[in-house]
Amino acid sequence: MRSIKGQMTAGKKLGFSTVNALLLVVAVLFVAADALYGFMYYGKVRDCLNEHVVIETGTDVTLGLFVSEQVPGTCLVTDVSLIDNMVPGSYGIKVKTFGVIRDAVLDIVDTTAPTGTAVPQVIFQDDVPEACDTVTDVYDLAAVTVAYVNPMEAPLEGGFYEVPVKLSDPYGNETVINVPFEVTADTTAPSLTVPECVYAYVGGTASYLEGVEVTDDFDPEPSVQVDLSQVDNETAGVYTITYTATDAHGNSVSKTADLILEVMPTAFLERSEVYGYAADVLYNQVLGGEPIESFTDVEVAFRIFEWAHRNIGYTGTSDKSDWTIAAVDGFDTHTGDCYTYYAVCRAMLDVAGIENVRVERYPITSSPHYWNLIKIDGQWYHCDACSFMDVSGYVFMQIDSELDHHHEFNGATVPPRASVSVQDRLDFTNLTMEDTDE
Repeated sequence: MRSIKGQMTAGKKLGFSTVNALLLVVAVLFVAADALYGFMYYGKVRDCLNEHVVIETGTDVTLGLFVSEQVPGTCLVTDVSLIDNMVPGSYGIKVKTFGVIRDAVLDIVDTTAPTGTAVPQVIFQDDVPEACDTVTDVYDLAAVTVAYVNPMEAPLEGGFYEVPVKLSDPYGNETVINVPFEVTADTTAPSLTVPECVYAYVGGTASYLEGVEVTDDFDPEPSVQVDLSQVDNETAGVYTITYTATDAHGNSVSKTADLILEVMPTAFLERSEVYGYAADVLYNQVLGGEPIESFTDVEVAFRIFEWAHRNIGYTGTSDKSDWTIAAVDGFDTHTGDCYTYYAVCRAMLDVAGIENVRVERYPITSSPHYWNLIKIDGQWYHCDACSFMDVSGYVFMQIDSELDHHHEFNGATVPPRASVSVQDRLDFTNLTMEDTDE
């Protein structure tokens, strides 16, 4: 009996222990499963969040940048509408996902270089354009600075070449655009016109630039220098002076003229007064009221000497203190001598813009004599309106070999004269000269 009861008790203890063990196993499994689920859930929460987001300026800030999986309740806790996505910067962002609020960082960056299109330049060497004018269609989300890579200072080198222009934004992004340049350089010297002769008095002053004309294809005001190094200001005579015109780019041209330095007269009149007399006679009597532009230089000069020859009566005397006094006397009294003819003609030639110089008899035999040398079509000719008892008419546009005994002179004291005669082309009735076929 005892043994059977003992066996029964042993069986009950064994059954209880098995159940407890099974329950324990199940509990352990449940705990393990829950732990595994929790671990997996945490990993999912962790892995679906992009904790560091980098975007280019101008990109919209959205939830999708921060989470890879959206479930109900996932949202941006931070108000991203307050972030200016056009300005680079770093921002802290809070994101709620799977019920958990987590931190992320948003970096807005600008790594895109500006773009633009070259504008080819066709310019003169002094006209350096602003860098911003050499490119167009400039685009960037930020402000762009346009500058030459290398300094561009006038005057530029002439020719065809490409000039690098740099586009830069404030964030270090740069683009270099090569702009074609076609540059015209100034290599032409100014055009210079100077008088054949300049008159001045010993001890006086002279207007050396009177009658000088200078023009340039680019420089509106070329400089003109007069070299007087060969002139002895204390001694009357004929000297060579040199005019040099130089433009802003260093191109220069030089021409010479004769300076006729005379002893200062004891009395003279202002040229403006003399030219007033001469202009009245020239325009109203010599040209008959017709515009001077209607005549050639030959026709104007012809009429001047014709008028003087016919309207000045030879008396054999004149005031030779200065040509200005003799000219006014001639216009007032219509009388005088060879010096008067010379002075009257000179005054009207000056007004007409026809270059002329005085010629004196040399050697002086019985008396001095004066006449005009005038420049027509680039050549110098002798003209003398004076009347001579043994000569009919007057001298007009003669060359040296055609002069008579009244007109001996020293050729070294006046400009070189024409060597080809034009007498067979002159019409002393109509005061014209026939054109040549050349």
